[in-house]
Amino acid sequence: MNASTQAARLVVERCLAYGAKHVVIAPGSRSAPLSWAFAQAEKAGAIKIHVRIDERDAGFLALGLAKASRTPVPVVVTSGSAVANLFPAMVEAYESAIPVVVLSADRPSTARGTRSPQTINQAGLFGTFAIANLDIEIGKANAPELDQALEVATATRQGPIQINVQFDLPLMPDVTDLTWVPNVTQTVRPELSATRAEIVLPTTGVVIVGDTCDSTAIAQVDELSRNLGWPIIWEPTGNAHSLPNALSHGVLVIQSKQLPVPEAVITVGAVGLSRAVLNLLKQTPLHIAIQTLSDGPEPPNPVRSAAQVLNYVPTSQVKPNADWYTLWQNADEVAQEIVERELSPQTLSGLSAAVEVWRHAAEDENLFVAASWAVRHLEAYAGNRAGLQVFGNRGANGIDGLISTAYGIASVESKRTYLLIGDIAFLHDIGGLNIPEAETQPPLTIVVLDNDGSGIFSQLEQGATEYQEHYEKVFGTPHGKDLWVIAEALGIPAKRVTTKTELAFALKNSANFPGLNVIVCTTGSRNVEFELIKSIATKVGESL
Repeated sequence: MNASTQAARLVVERCLAYGAKHVVIAPGSRSAPLSWAFAQAEKAGAIKIHVRIDERDAGFLALGLAKASRTPVPVVVTSGSAVANLFPAMVEAYESAIPVVVLSADRPSTARGTRSPQTINQAGLFGTFAIANLDIEIGKANAPELDQALEVATATRQGPIQINVQFDLPLMPDVTDLTWVPNVTQTVRPELSATRAEIVLPTTGVVIVGDTCDSTAIAQVDELSRNLGWPIIWEPTGNAHSLPNALSHGVLVIQSKQLPVPEAVITVGAVGLSRAVLNLLKQTPLHIAIQTLSDGPEPPNPVRSAAQVLNYVPTSQVKPNADWYTLWQNADEVAQEIVERELSPQTLSGLSAAVEVWRHAAEDENLFVAASWAVRHLEAYAGNRAGLQVFGNRGANGIDGLISTAYGIASVESKRTYLLIGDIAFLHDIGGLNIPEAETQPPLTIVVLDNDGSGIFSQLEQGATEYQEHYEKVFGTPHGKDLWVIAEALGIPAKRVTTKTELAFALKNSANFPGLNVIVCTTGSRNVEFELIKSIATKVGESL
């Protein structure tokens, strides 16, 4: 057996041993040993291959597959700039503690620094965004080193790693050696849980649940909030929207500044979608941050206000102040009445379209929500509901690779997944719709909020009147594209809607599509949307 084939087969077997069920492959020559070995493993029923021609899409697809499965997902790329295209996905994987395993094929180390074609110094390319790096020289692949790297990727706090494998000719196995079947013994990993402790807390406080996928921690938050009588303010990807003490429009309530500042705030996971939440953290005398076992490696302390950062949800025996929760609950009901009234017109806005998707999705379905305005619309206006698992790329909060990530989640979950995404983010990852013709598509409905540009900047400093001279060109970035036409050009069924009734019908009809389909919501002027956001906030403040 040649050295390249031997190394590739060993890498594949070790990935399988650590629980890999999916692999993403971008085509290439130097990576042929790995691609062929994975193809043989798939033939043996040991793994499922996903193929993408664009390495950036491949990286984000692997991210989505790993995010949903919580298992390591290898992504195979060839040498040179192909590896660099994985950088955005690796950044998100690092910040979100997702076990993406980059298997980068390389030329022999003797080719480095010689201007050899398709050769760069790619070992360790991702720097601090890979929690383990391994550069395997020709003929020196061994199981202990591979296991050590994979152990890091799948440890208590998971994360992405790079295994760079040098391959020399011949790249393919001998023609007499084409029936290989991987020999795999599954690595057994113990279930880990954080030990909880009791702490002393004041009687008035709030719990803010940010981005986290730790369902055990959310169940403990439910228990704690009810024991304390504290309200819960949630961000969509915290999946706390069905808890009894959850507020439907908590961010609007605190934005109004009409309620007393709490004595304490407990945050769970990564928080900070809204400036109102960040300001509350600065104002509250006691902030305790919870970094769950599933969170990224950096402490979730965005304004450095936390007196403590714990790795568990504490317990507390403080006698609840019944009037405190009632105060917040009543304010939330006022906000809900205003939101319902303001979003009642048939003409779609980004806000009303987001809420329509939120309410349509079934309890046992998935929603992937994009960064920028889409996730903030849900945070402020969506309201409590039962069920629905919500995902997002909240590690770095980027708008890149969102279609590919959602596709990966839908591929694992095998149930209807909705992607709520803005038009700029949709165009940014349009390559995510370039699906191989023979691939069976998962049930994924992409709902695009199309206001012809970037709306969120209008509510930031650069949106002020004095900066309007250059605002539209460098921040508003109108694209003028027919997005449903672009989707259909790639063979994806698409529809444009302009009213809530049309959107409701299109969402209901999406169940008839076994694979992908796209619904483009034309939501009108970005300025009108911004004025609606300001109007709701003002009316909530005046009514409390």
